[in-house]
Amino acid sequence: MMSLTRIIGLLRKYNCLRIGLIIFVFFIVAAHKCDAARSYKIVIMPFRDYTQMSMEEMVPDVLRSLFMQSGYFEPVDREIIYETVSTEIPSNMAKLTDVTKGADGAWTTDKVYLMARLDTETVKKFGRQLKADYVLKGNISLIGSTMRIDAELVGVNARKTLGSIAVEGSPEGLSSGLLKELSYKITDFCRNLNAYDDALSIISLYNQGQYTFDVSEKKLKEILSVTNDAVGIRASLMVLYLSKIRNEENVLLEDKIIEEGLKILMHLDQNFDENILNVFSTSGIDPFDEIARILSKRGDSEKAIEVYRKAISVYPMNIAGHYKELGLLYLNNGSEDKAIDAFEKSLATNRGNYEVNLALVSIFEKRDQPDKVRKHLEECIRYARNIEEIKYAKGRLDGMKDQ
Repeated sequence: MMSLTRIIGLLRKYNCLRIGLIIFVFFIVAAHKCDAARSYKIVIMPFRDYTQMSMEEMVPDVLRSLFMQSGYFEPVDREIIYETVSTEIPSNMAKLTDVTKGADGAWTTDKVYLMARLDTETVKKFGRQLKADYVLKGNISLIGSTMRIDAELVGVNARKTLGSIAVEGSPEGLSSGLLKELSYKITDFCRNLNAYDDALSIISLYNQGQYTFDVSEKKLKEILSVTNDAVGIRASLMVLYLSKIRNEENVLLEDKIIEEGLKILMHLDQNFDENILNVFSTSGIDPFDEIARILSKRGDSEKAIEVYRKAISVYPMNIAGHYKELGLLYLNNGSEDKAIDAFEKSLATNRGNYEVNLALVSIFEKRDQPDKVRKHLEECIRYARNIEEIKYAKGRLDGMKDQ
């Protein structure tokens, strides 16, 4: 077991080599570069150092460097943080008139300690003043020969702490292991937290022409890879593909649309996600109608029917339209009874659909059921969208009277 003397020596060594440690971090963090539509501004407060080895500023300095290199965060400069705190700390907490910087440019231990013990609400106030998204505060402790760093992530506009993240290990691994691990955990936590908003921002930037298709797909897939297959992200990816395919024939994109859409349907069958509805309704795209149309175009009407049936059961949008298309597929397959059932369910949701009423007119004429023919022709006239549709339906209705 490492002796306490050895540990103290290591900690003092790390404190003296703070600048060298930050430079070293620059090279080890490149592998964790993050893609997102924006960076998030983060304030890192001094950590409370229960080891009493003057590490209050070193740990935040290294984290600032790690976060900056990740590309996901925009850390606020230490000097800006300290200047803001100096003017805003409540007067009853401490007198700051005699607080000055040390010879090396660092702030005095008293001031750093004061900042490290500020409560969450006060910290959030500073975060808002600095227009930050997050504030990070924490503790450093030593239990036997094990160093432990506990970090508390505060959302500036959230009602409560977003999460607590801890790492522990040998003090010798502080630079190459502990702080790197802590920065990864915090970054991944925030990426999961912000994944949906980031995805929507990427789609928005693509629609504005600020991102190419390839860049947008890469960024969305990057987010998807760290969010446990979040269905809201998958829906955004599908919207990207559907937007692209509107302007070109692309079999590869069609395959991607089918793949993503079927995964979303499977997820919805188990657990409805409001984010899916928001993504698709905002885009103005009916994804499941598009999937079924692709399958139908490829001659796979059975799978197209399956998609519509599943979508009707799990997705509360365009139900009338899905029943209508389902009825047409059944009709093309020669399943008239199923077609009638689908058409009638479509009309139960949207009574004034001209095409559905006209389709039922044709079926009931074939079956020699004039009462039903007359009923649906009258519905055609009632809900016609233009004069031509009225003339057509009225002409057929008048023809029945002459028989």
